Amino acid sequence: MKQFEKGVFITATDTEVGKTFVSALLLKALLKQNIKAGYFKPVASGCQAEKGFLVSEDLLYVEKFTGIKMEHDLHCPVRYQKPLAPVIAAELEKKPVNLVKIKKAFELLKQEYFALIVEGIGGVMVPLSNNYLVLDLIAEFKLPALIVSRPSLGTINHTMLTISVLKNRGIPIAGFLTNGYKEENDEAAATSPQIITALSQVPYLGHIPMYNPKEETPEEFIEKKAVVINKIAGNFSNSKSIKQNGDNL
Repeated sequence: MKQFEKGVFITATDTEVGKTFVSALLLKALLKQNIKAGYFKPVASGCQAEKGFLVSEDLLYVEKFTGIKMEHDLHCPVRYQKPLAPVIAAELEKKPVNLVKIKKAFELLKQEYFALIVEGIGGVMVPLSNNYLVLDLIAEFKLPALIVSRPSLGTINHTMLTISVLKNRGIPIAGFLTNGYKEENDEAAATSPQIITALSQVPYLGHIPMYNPKEETPEEFIEKKAVVINKIAGNFSNSKSIKQNGDNL
């Protein structure tokens, strides 16, 4: 896995695979290492209306998990209430995806933080408009992609398709990881990552198990069970980075 320059774009093979959880874990690990890190969710759907203001549940989760507060209009500039693909939600709510606003927010956050964790919406082929995909956004941001996959039967096909699309667009791939519950003797979960790596030459970074906040703190979970997160975070801290106090490493 190559060292990161300014950030990483977290995508997935599907929706509800764990992009937000992985984003929160990585941000938490970076902050613990005293690295000036931030979170960016360009587009969110399924937002909740609170006093006339749409709030992204993903951003709220990351705030709660990491203990930091963010300006919602900056860290999640485009929000929709309907839990649909952005292109459809935009049409129904009569509010086109504002790419200019997204790119402006990205540039501001990229300047503010050394490590910027960008979380996509759905998978790479999700349309933001009739002629613009999440894939196009990743390419414009010029960040390596980190793929979150399911640890279950079928993940070979879904992960390979995602890898193929990213490679064809010339987007560097930091690696892929699996997230979520898996059976102890699940042969598909045990063998699929190795097959994906053999076929694609994209490194498998590891597995993140289920997290129960009643049993352990985020810090304990990262140290004991989600060790892959510290491995990924190390690719920021081992680079020429700027820590929270502004000192060069």
